[in-house]
Amino acid sequence: MATISKINELSPHRNGWTIRVRVLKKWSEMIDGGGDILRFLLVDDHLHEGDWKIITGFTVELSPPGFRFAMNHHTIIFTGNTNLQRSWGVITDHYMSFKNFRSIMNGVYTSNYPIDLLGYLDGVGEIEVVTDHTFTLGDNMQTSRVTFTIKDLEGRTLECEARGVLGIQLYNKWWRHGGTETFITMSDWMVYTDRGTNEMKIKDAGGISRFEFNALYQDVYEFRAAYFNESDPTGIESDGSSVELDWSP
Repeated sequence: MATISKINELSPHRNGWTIRVRVLKKWSEMIDGGGDILRFLLVDDHLHEGDWKIITGFTVELSPPGFRFAMNHHTIIFTGNTNLQRSWGVITDHYMSFKNFRSIMNGVYTSNYPIDLLGYLDGVGEIEVVTDHTFTLGDNMQTSRVTFTIKDLEGRTLECEARGVLGIQLYNKWWRHGGTETFITMSDWMVYTDRGTNEMKIKDAGGISRFEFNALYQDVYEFRAAYFNESDPTGIESDGSSVELDWSP
């Protein structure tokens, strides 16, 4: 069997790589000039194990300047020779690495790749229709937008927005929850600077962004317990795989 390489070992200087990865997310995007491109976000056991694929017959290129979907600077390109085979894996809680609100507000995460967040969902605004020049499915370039705020354990709040179908899903789910206390996990969202207020805010990164309410993760149990100043109501002990949260002021 061919030698299996780590994702962080890949480079565009040769072909013939073989990797074993978990397909974390799959989504499609429209590209300039027409047509769609199918994107994947992959992770290997350098981070953790999950559901895995052995992939051969692909090429590696440097990611173009600007926004990218992961910290890795390389992009894997599937070709007609690419082959995917089922492989083994171990299910884990999640792959997210939740960022500290204070660091976000101080401009630490103004990088070109998405981040993950965990917080208390403090409020959700009404659905608005806005002009978005990146939205090309209609001639008027209009899409839906929903703004919402999330709060950390020290009372810091971040203003967030979700557009398109994602925003409508968040709005509908919020109102279905009614008066239920909601803790939200957000995977792969973007930090940006509001030009009007110079504040750091959060927005979705297109098809890669996800959210979940009151997820059954140890991190959420611990956050909820600390938020309400109570012991962990689940009685679940961490097995060491949970992401450590920085709650310092």
